[in-house]
Amino acid sequence: MRKVIMIVDDDLSIRKLLKAALEKNGYNTVPCTSGEEALEHLDKYHIDAIILDIVLPNMDGLDVLKKVRNSVHRQIPVIMLTCKDSEIETVIGLEMGADDYLSKPVRYHELIARLKSVFRRINAGAQTEPGSLNLHGLEINMATRTVYIYRTPVVFTYMEFELLAFLVQNPGRVFSREYLLDVLWHEDQFVETRTVDVHVRRLRKKMEEHGLSPGIIETIRGVGYRLTGLPETD
Repeated sequence: MRKVIMIVDDDLSIRKLLKAALEKNGYNTVPCTSGEEALEHLDKYHIDAIILDIVLPNMDGLDVLKKVRNSVHRQIPVIMLTCKDSEIETVIGLEMGADDYLSKPVRYHELIARLKSVFRRINAGAQTEPGSLNLHGLEINMATRTVYIYRTPVVFTYMEFELLAFLVQNPGRVFSREYLLDVLWHEDQFVETRTVDVHVRRLRKKMEEHGLSPGIIETIRGVGYRLTGLPETD
């Protein structure tokens, strides 16, 4: 079955070009001219991924992203379209839960590569052996992809869940940013190491908001990150 990609951009020429590129590569598309229209269509169609421009009339792309992440559609991967060399927009989008980003003007081979990478990560996650992980007040169900902090359910995006589960599965081990990219982002050549930093910040923020010390994810200067293990007892 063809995957369905929602294109959200108020520029007709960009929508047409993205639609043509995606359909040429075997995807179906649902074009939208505004954030409001996109949110309405999410309830009408089965959407597999969203390509979302940040600059939109009335409701901008970041507002749309926030509403998606706080809805029943929270697990749908979102790729943001940002202005070229706009690091601030890129970081804000990632902080708010975007799965990836593309700078305009869009290079269509890069668009297709990033979509394939997103779906590859999702498929890899679906094949993970089911089980339950428990550490530091965290309860992670791999089968249902749910997370509880001190028995309170907490919503995580797809890649936040992947990163958190990986760290909990390997407490005490130090992982470089490059290694985490290779394992979790599957060597996607377009993803930068700062993506890992942004996802770690998001994990720490959600932990702190629910009474769990964000310090359990330690920064190892010059290397990367590790999740602290349980303290040893005499």
